Amino acid sequence: MKKTTFMIIILIISVFCIACFLIVNTYFNKNEVKEREVPIHSIHADYTLDVNNPNEVVGGSDYVFVGKVIENTGTTYKNKTPLEQEDGLIKYIGEAFTNYKIEVISNMKNELVTNKEITLAKQGGIREDGSAYDVFEDDLLPEAGKIYIFTAYTQDDGSLLVAGANSTISFDEQTKNIDTPKELAKTEEVQEYENAVDNQILTEADNLESIFDSSKE
Repeated sequence: MKKTTFMIIILIISVFCIACFLIVNTYFNKNEVKEREVPIHSIHADYTLDVNNPNEVVGGSDYVFVGKVIENTGTTYKNKTPLEQEDGLIKYIGEAFTNYKIEVISNMKNELVTNKEITLAKQGGIREDGSAYDVFEDDLLPEAGKIYIFTAYTQDDGSLLVAGANSTISFDEQTKNIDTPKELAKTEEVQEYENAVDNQILTEADNLESIFDSSKE
């Protein structure tokens, strides 16, 4: 009798564990599917410079540097405009700006600090209602742990903004894991942008100095 009771208890525990596993597995699978299903919406923009010419892109920026993304610290929404909903109510929707902590690996135009993390905002990101990602054409949203070439603009408060087509350049599959200045200097991407800085076409006369400029150390 005791043996039968013991076997029943074991059976109940086994069924309970299997049920818990299936529930948890289903939950995570649904979340993964949900994340994959969030669409990316391309932002169309008119520019005062040729965004397909690196010489002009770096010429119009305040800083050009190679940086490693340490962390995505969230999204803020600015320049909110009224938008009428299906139920007739008005909802204010803002432009997405994704915030990051960055480690500067090497500078190509002007000098940002390399001995501590900096922060920057990237125009674009998840919408307030979570329905889509807004990303400029020919641009991308950086991912934590990866390295990119950034062309950044200094804002009035000294913060850095990265925005627009070709403002964030990724490395190809063969070199994306290289993270030392010496190794990065040999890559095609860095060489292209160092050459662009040497031959930049200046389009901004009132460049501002960032709060992360090395001269402020």
